[in-house]
Amino acid sequence: MRYLIVGCGRVGSTLAKRLARDGHDVTVVDENSAAFRRVGRDFPGKLVLGTGIDVDVLRRAGAETSDGFAAVTQGDNRNIMAALIAQQHFKIPRVVARIYDPERSSMYRDFGISTVCPTTVGARLMGGALMEDQFSSLLFDQADAEIVEQTVGAVAAGKMVRDITQADKGQIALIVRANHSIIPGPEIVFEAGDRVVGIVRPEFVGEFRRRLGDSKAVAV
Repeated sequence: MRYLIVGCGRVGSTLAKRLARDGHDVTVVDENSAAFRRVGRDFPGKLVLGTGIDVDVLRRAGAETSDGFAAVTQGDNRNIMAALIAQQHFKIPRVVARIYDPERSSMYRDFGISTVCPTTVGARLMGGALMEDQFSSLLFDQADAEIVEQTVGAVAAGKMVRDITQADKGQIALIVRANHSIIPGPEIVFEAGDRVVGIVRPEFVGEFRRRLGDSKAVAV
């Protein structure tokens, strides 16, 4: 596969090296030649000096034949402009942009551009890390839903999945019991110590935790 990355900062260079290591054809664009030092001298891909919002630069970088495009500069505006050019002008099938502003991130999804928002993802991961060991928030960049993992406590042991879930608020996608994965139906009975992965609306997270036996969770 051929991938084009705009921005050779820490994220862009790491992404480029990872894709190249997996055997992909990678081209990196940056307007600062010093930034290319981050990929190292043994980087097998192509390095193009120029701005990622210039059609001629992107064409020179191989945008016309790229399978995927990532815009990971330090500026939201530049990332979105580059992503729109990649999507609408070059018709690259898969386009992803890093956006720091959560509100803009959700807005640009309406254009069909996948976005990764470090602000949202980082806050959720930090929040999960601060909480007790029974609960964690998994990596998922979506403002109106969260993927959470919770250990079943004594309160929920013996109850069925249907007793915990709520159709429009939270559903259980997976139960891990003794290293065995169960894709649950509504009649599956919880056992203490089960690890549960749920897809939950943000306003329902506290109640979801409480129902699964987390006494420290605040009901919503």
